[in-house]
Amino acid sequence: MSETGSPPGDEGLILRGRIEDTSVPELLRSVLGSGETGVLTFRRRDVTKSVYLHMGRVTYARSSDPDERLGENLLLRGKINIREYVEASKLVSPGRRLGTILIELGVLETEDLVGALEDHVKEILLDVFCWRTGEYELVMTEPGADDVVAVNVSTESLILAGIRRIRAWSRIYKGIGGDLEAVPVPTGNTEPLLRLELTEEEQDILTHVNGRASIEQICQVSYLPNFETCRVLWALMVLGVVRRGQPGEAAARAEKAAQREEELDLEGMVEAFNQMLSRVYVFLQGRVGGEVDAFMDEALARVKVQYEALFYGIDLKQYGRADYDQLLANVADLPPNERRRLMLAGLNELVASIQLGVKERHETQEEAVVSGIIKEAYRRLGVP
Repeated sequence: MSETGSPPGDEGLILRGRIEDTSVPELLRSVLGSGETGVLTFRRRDVTKSVYLHMGRVTYARSSDPDERLGENLLLRGKINIREYVEASKLVSPGRRLGTILIELGVLETEDLVGALEDHVKEILLDVFCWRTGEYELVMTEPGADDVVAVNVSTESLILAGIRRIRAWSRIYKGIGGDLEAVPVPTGNTEPLLRLELTEEEQDILTHVNGRASIEQICQVSYLPNFETCRVLWALMVLGVVRRGQPGEAAARAEKAAQREEELDLEGMVEAFNQMLSRVYVFLQGRVGGEVDAFMDEALARVKVQYEALFYGIDLKQYGRADYDQLLANVADLPPNERRRLMLAGLNELVASIQLGVKERHETQEEAVVSGIIKEAYRRLGVP
């Protein structure tokens, strides 16, 4: 967007540029998103369209195309007939708009006119979304009283509807970044979605934007054709719901996800050992009462000789359970594979130490019960 100073006698800042250097959806999102007040004008050949803005909201729109005036729009939609259109048009004069005249004549109700004005503004703007060449100019100044018509046009809905009309693949491909291997990432900004009515297929596309799937992969699982899927992704990018991932970001996310899965797997393994140790603890507590804590401490002390770093700060007084968070903190500096190997080896050694202690201090019956608990736990862990 280029910037020039205001000509003498004009008020406000004027920004000018060419449509081919940007895109109408992104331009409109930028202007409305910054809360501008003024007039945004589009020109292409002999057609001029002016959009009136107030604090980032579209309030009205005009077109120099005679087929895009309000009367023609009402006639097209069957809201008025030819006779009503012709008679009302004869009464139009400075300060007297067609809409007001139609109400005065009893042709339209006030609420019907409001809806018609909103549709009229949308149609003028939606056509501009398909322009590939032309010029734009934003004059940031307060519009005149005759240019302010309060219509309630949602910016998000307008942009989505406009992009849905675009049929040029080159524009869509450029909009998504020109790279099918690129990975779209959620921005976390879900507010625009509250003002949108996405189809089920469009919502499904959004669910596949997870920071790991590429644009091509999303196209493969989408219910919509690839063309429409990419168009939806572009719309979500323009609306700020999705952004283009940076180079290497997908790989970093995949690595982080794999690490998290590894941690969850590791936590599950430790939990299986803890359930085993807890069952042994409860069984021995029923036989020796409070002496079980001293027994477990001795078994752990024997293992700490070889696995001191792993079991630092660990005790088994909570029903024989080893605190997972403390174990993980003790080996956090190790690579995931080494971390898992060390934990598995240390916990196996702890189980063997407990089993040995039971054999040395208890009767054959107790030894058999503890051995059965351990064997069943190992079976669930998949250990032969």
